[in-house]
Amino acid sequence: MNGQPGGLPGLVMAFIGQAVAYFGAVGLVWLLAWKVFAKQLAQRKVPTPRPSDRAQLIHEVKYSLSTLAFGTLGVVVVSWWSDHGYATLSSNASDFTPLQLAVTFFGLLLLNDLWFYGFHRLLHTPWAFKHIHSVHHRSVEVTPFSSYSFHPIEGLLLGGWIYPVALLIPVYLPMLGALQGLGLMNNVMSHLGYELWPKWLLRVPGLRWLNSATFHSMHHTGVHGNFGLMLRVWDRLLGTALPGYDAVFLARGE
Repeated sequence: MNGQPGGLPGLVMAFIGQAVAYFGAVGLVWLLAWKVFAKQLAQRKVPTPRPSDRAQLIHEVKYSLSTLAFGTLGVVVVSWWSDHGYATLSSNASDFTPLQLAVTFFGLLLLNDLWFYGFHRLLHTPWAFKHIHSVHHRSVEVTPFSSYSFHPIEGLLLGGWIYPVALLIPVYLPMLGALQGLGLMNNVMSHLGYELWPKWLLRVPGLRWLNSATFHSMHHTGVHGNFGLMLRVWDRLLGTALPGYDAVFLARGE
């Protein structure tokens, strides 16, 4: 973790790097789906009662910057822990067996998913929704820029799984990068506003429980359900799945 600029300059450089990467990726997805191929994807648009506007886009960009700033601070904290022996982060794959890498990767995926479900559901209690989570729900028609549009406290809560993980188990650093990339891809897909999964997805026993743009868009319009991140399993098991998902998912062109 050494060799990087320290102090405030290092923090600013890390934030700028994350912001450029995030807005570059999300902006490209938005440009392609919402502008370049909007006509071709028109039949795949997820229905919404209130369209997005310029004010919403500004809101999303502002709060995304806040989320990225606190995310960068989290990276600095975990890096400091590693440098001072409180956490074990390694860039050397030979420090882990293939079984350890596989178990850790899928274990952290499930942990992140369940962590998100639990805190997301907590954020829908009256006080937390009014004072924190309503920032995210300003976006009724979601756009790719909705993906990181969180109140700072929400960003800290939803990304907080990394702190106990870093303190308790050795972690392969490139794996964290892969998990972050996968999480971003899922988040952008969930907030795309267009359903790109094929209809046959619902006929495949394992794949049918994956999250989708339809599933999460229904959360933004129905609010009190569909809390999952990558999987729809927790909502099904814990009784928070909004009704009518299959019908809405199938009610669009190929």
